[in-house]
Amino acid sequence: MSRKPYGTSDLPEQPAKQKKQQKQQHKRLVLEQQAKAKRKAIAVIACLMIVFVLPIFLFPAYPRNQWQYEIYRYISEQMLITVGSKGPLPFFTILSSIYYTIITSVIGGYLSFLFIQRTGVGKAFQEKIYSKFFQDEFKASKKYPWLEKPLIKKTIVSGIFLLLFLMGILHFIFDEISLQDGSRKGALIQFSYNYRLGVIFWEACISIITIFPFFYFGFLIIYLVNYFFRGFGTGKIIMPPKVVHKSARKRSRKGS
Repeated sequence: MSRKPYGTSDLPEQPAKQKKQQKQQHKRLVLEQQAKAKRKAIAVIACLMIVFVLPIFLFPAYPRNQWQYEIYRYISEQMLITVGSKGPLPFFTILSSIYYTIITSVIGGYLSFLFIQRTGVGKAFQEKIYSKFFQDEFKASKKYPWLEKPLIKKTIVSGIFLLLFLMGILHFIFDEISLQDGSRKGALIQFSYNYRLGVIFWEACISIITIFPFFYFGFLIIYLVNYFFRGFGTGKIIMPPKVVHKSARKRSRKGS
């Protein structure tokens, strides 16, 4: 039998097989990571759904015994939280309001921690905060260019968050929120507060409006400290102007 000389046909086949195996392994790893991320996302959504609907099964519409009545009286008289107390679900509404405020605070604090852990509190933080809150232009700035001045723009954005915060705080003392007064304004919200599902939906939304400004102003304090005392600037990224090569100019002139 005639043998093939060593290195004539075996060597080219081995690198090709190795490359193919590496591609298959890489593809397998990517699919495993995608499946893992999908399972994690499903688990997070399931947990949030459970947390969202939990008050329906835990909180009664009215105080059923003495210790529940004492809790209800303490919340309404000492904490001054009376939202929905004149409606059909007074105890449920008050407890749901406190519950979603606490849950939103915990989730917001955790997300803020992850944000700071990822970006730090340096230059990357400045750029991220500027791009999220101050980069977009107001629609009215075309007519009123002074709206885009840095101080005015930051004041307007902060004022919007302050207004949202005040709206969320004032809702805690709105005891007639479930009473329909016949007007079309807010009729859907008033109607929803007569049912448990409507209460948990609106309280979850209002808790976001109430808590999110806390984290905004916390980030704003870090942003201002970085700007005035640490010299990290505003975080605005100025894109360099596009350089048009001479050859491209010549082509455009020939085309014209």
